Amino acid sequence: MLPKRSRRPYSRRQFLAQSSAFGAAALLSGCALSNSSRRPLVRTGALDVINWYDYIDLATADRFASELGISLNYRDRLYGEGGIEVLDDATGAAVPVYPDNVTGFSDIIEPVLSVGAQPDFDIIVPTNWLAGRMIDNGWVEELPLEVITNHVNIDPAYLTNDWDRGSRFQMPWQAGITGIAYNPERTDGEITSIAELFDPSLAGTVGLVGEMREAVGFAMLLNGDDPSRPTPASARAGLAVIRAAVERGHFHSIVFDDFVDLLVDGTLSASMAWSGQAALLQLDRPEFQYVIPDEGAISWFDTMVIPKGAINYANAAEWMNWAYDPVNAAEISAYTLYVSPVLGAQDALRAQGGDAAELADNPLLFPDNETRNRLFTWGSLDLDTELEIEAEFDSLFDFFE
Repeated sequence: MLPKRSRRPYSRRQFLAQSSAFGAAALLSGCALSNSSRRPLVRTGALDVINWYDYIDLATADRFASELGISLNYRDRLYGEGGIEVLDDATGAAVPVYPDNVTGFSDIIEPVLSVGAQPDFDIIVPTNWLAGRMIDNGWVEELPLEVITNHVNIDPAYLTNDWDRGSRFQMPWQAGITGIAYNPERTDGEITSIAELFDPSLAGTVGLVGEMREAVGFAMLLNGDDPSRPTPASARAGLAVIRAAVERGHFHSIVFDDFVDLLVDGTLSASMAWSGQAALLQLDRPEFQYVIPDEGAISWFDTMVIPKGAINYANAAEWMNWAYDPVNAAEISAYTLYVSPVLGAQDALRAQGGDAAELADNPLLFPDNETRNRLFTWGSLDLDTELEIEAEFDSLFDFFE
């Protein structure tokens, strides 16, 4: 089973150093890096998109290109000589172009945008917190909303981010939930809480998600704190819970998409887990369970931004508008099994009937209001504190090498 998306920890220390330097530069400049100027719309014949691996059916992407009459270079995996897909020597899986936010920042985003060079991509899809950092640094174009008429279909939940109120600089691609996936046969029954995930009876068989904001957010919920309103003290207290559990051997490994395989082969009993991958797992193996813990869970989203100086600015806007047509959005989510940020996508699935209509009732794709009230999106800390906590979380990777 190939992963829907991959977040593997490459170049983490380099990322932290670079983020600190660029954050300081923005502060010293008195926030001179701004997105106040709008570009004229000039239609071109091409579009270059960088996205997470397998985050759209490539046939759907080709249909978009055909409908708009453009040449689309959609990059989500590496191809070698002769157009042959590059595979990882160890796993046999495809090698993604954007394997994780750390690598995406260090290898693709920062080398170009930090020096004001013209990017060779027109859209890139970082996770929400990194998009916010890019916007703060002035590395993102303001969206031409007059041509993105489907902007009105954004779920209002995504319009209130303090780093981009009204979503003027980004449009969410897909959203997800970090909850708990588990094998009831290995856990001797249900898991309903984060506290049970940390129970000593599961020691050595639990997966720790490799994203700081999700792992620390889980621990903050366990402590009774709100990850959407973190303070330096509450975030450090959450990190201390994670560190203590790592040091006593509670976690078997740091996981990304691979929690699926580790649950299936019996290595893990339970894991912090992404909802889309869990939904995919349950299609094949319905005996595995996925739960939003009693204390709550972490929500996040990957979001489309147009980098400063993008050549095909107008076409990028058309791609965003196309993706926010409810029928197209429904097709995208039916493939990814992640949460659609587009109003009307659920109704579009229901209208199709059959398997599509069943997806419309899947709470992992379309959480109800009661579930939404138990989801927390990581809030903002001052940059120095966030980088400090990121660095300490990064040091935990050493325990598993």
